Amino acid sequence: MNPRCLSSSPSKLLLLTGWRRGLLALAVATGGGIARAETVELAVYPTITRSIAGVSELDREKYFSMCDPGTNFDQRMRSPERVEYLLGELNATFGRNLGPINSAVGDADRLGEDPERPGFADPDSVKSACEQRVKPPAAAFASLAGGRLDVAAHGRGLDFPDFMGRFSTPEADRDSHAVKHYLPGYTDAAAELAAAALEYGYTDFDRPAYYEPINEPHWSFISDEHLANWHTKAHAAVHGRGLAVKVGGPCLSVAYFYRNNYRAFEGFKNFLANTRAELDFYSFHVYDYLNWDGADLHGRVTGGLPLEGVLDFVQTHAVNTYGKPIDLVVSEHGGYITASQGRPNAKAIGELLVSKQDNAAAFDQTVLERSVASHVLISSAIANTLTFMEHAHIVQKAVPFILPETMGWDPEYYPTMFVPYGFEDRSRWVETHNTDFYKFFRDVAGRRVCTRGGDPDLQTRAFADGSTLRVVINNLSDAPHQVRLKMPAAKTVSVRRYGRNDDYTPYLRESDADAAGAIEIAGREAVVVSADYAQPIPNRKTMSETPHYGSRTIVSPSPGKPSRFLVETESPATATYAMLRIGVTRPAGADPRLQVKLNGRSVDVPLEDAAPRLDDGEKEYASTKLIPVDPDRLREKNRVEVSFSDGEAGTIGSVVIRVGRLVK
Repeated sequence: MNPRCLSSSPSKLLLLTGWRRGLLALAVATGGGIARAETVELAVYPTITRSIAGVSELDREKYFSMCDPGTNFDQRMRSPERVEYLLGELNATFGRNLGPINSAVGDADRLGEDPERPGFADPDSVKSACEQRVKPPAAAFASLAGGRLDVAAHGRGLDFPDFMGRFSTPEADRDSHAVKHYLPGYTDAAAELAAAALEYGYTDFDRPAYYEPINEPHWSFISDEHLANWHTKAHAAVHGRGLAVKVGGPCLSVAYFYRNNYRAFEGFKNFLANTRAELDFYSFHVYDYLNWDGADLHGRVTGGLPLEGVLDFVQTHAVNTYGKPIDLVVSEHGGYITASQGRPNAKAIGELLVSKQDNAAAFDQTVLERSVASHVLISSAIANTLTFMEHAHIVQKAVPFILPETMGWDPEYYPTMFVPYGFEDRSRWVETHNTDFYKFFRDVAGRRVCTRGGDPDLQTRAFADGSTLRVVINNLSDAPHQVRLKMPAAKTVSVRRYGRNDDYTPYLRESDADAAGAIEIAGREAVVVSADYAQPIPNRKTMSETPHYGSRTIVSPSPGKPSRFLVETESPATATYAMLRIGVTRPAGADPRLQVKLNGRSVDVPLEDAAPRLDDGEKEYASTKLIPVDPDRLREKNRVEVSFSDGEAGTIGSVVIRVGRLVK
């Protein structure tokens, strides 16, 4: 097979006149499925490593962690078998600590105030409080957990004693949850306390790798210099102690920067400016927000194609403004069912969609109904994870919001992997479908290998690990797809599938497969195709892929006129392939198609079948157009022209060209 094959499926155009009629033709009453199954050819090259900005090896600690800090995990789980199951069989790791200062010192108001420095904690008091709580892990647990945890920890205003003061804003004070919306007033003192707690309150095994001073700060704080100053001082204090902890923020609660024609980016932009892009990383959370609209679970979808554009956009802004890309940490991501403005909550939707099971206990029926929300969470987390993998050079950590259990504070909380029977009986723990995320990805590892072809609806990542090739494909759309894999014949092939049943409950199943035939992927289904070659797969060449960022961001084409972007690529004659990536948002119901020219010539822009899902029906449609282009058409300075088919409103967030070059 020739790795320079660049052709993909022809642009998928709606076969009815007009976008709105096409949207109606695509939707059906039972979940938005689309009757026809498109056939997609996907070439996989197991012996050609794919390197994205120098990163080729899959780091499982980045993506497959639990929302748990890991400290004393073996004791908190109360079951050696469950610990072995999660860490051994499912290969889960650790990812998130909420309240790292509280975890280290306990009740911060019990700390003594330094008599010589009002507002500061007495250093001896802090060290003593930490030393009373810290203890090394059991040797067996430390070995099973890999020797050192890789946790992103975000704090709370409650972690700091009252004598450090409180900072707030009128907007935060008016919020109905104002009790949690404040920052420490004395930022120097708060930074010093955090650094001391991170030094003395943890061992080298469980000390957080990433520290965000505050979790999801109130929106009114984001642009305020007080928040930025606190982060800058915490960064200096932690590094001043020589700790192997990276400090960043602002840990935003949302990532839909495309909202309101990218005005939603202003807060993050201001925080970046106020910290001069000098923190170790920058951070936000990524969630899909869905609800039942009478025919489907529909709403604001950020995961998948929109998130591709968000990540491109953030880096394009950073490169153009500060001359460098910035590292990112996502300490929470997933999806959930919202219940605002009179809409039904997850419990009500589960009861609506799932039929009553004969002779089922009430608790068993409840667990089944709750699995509707589990599919929303896991499906979103899969789409997010595969997107983060495409940005492995800048995404340092991405933690799915999946917790082992929450019996201590809310046994019925939705994202847990285990619940006590009846939500009360701690002697009988019940596994939920939220473990499906780790089951699905449990053996995905190794070096990233090159694939070509495909379809914008199908997130495709492939990895060679010893003698096994694993191809992960996630269908972002409601349309079924037939995938024909073009790759060397394997000794055995199996397929693992994660998807949803007609009642929106999830399934996870595995079976043998014939790779020579087409593999059908249902709407919203994800698969792992495992091909065993019985001997190690050699690494013969490397495809080095480099992102090149456009000259500007947030551009709204004028009616009837294209917007122009300049993207510079070095040594275009050496390119093996090229992918043009355009992040876009338009008003709800607008035509999602774009007209694009590269260096004066029109290019074919594939239209994703997922477009109806990406239009929330109220605010906007947001996506990223992934456009394969002939590398022979590249220049050192590439002119990209973008316009909307209907000539109406919308905004282009960023334009990026990724170029692959085959090297020895």
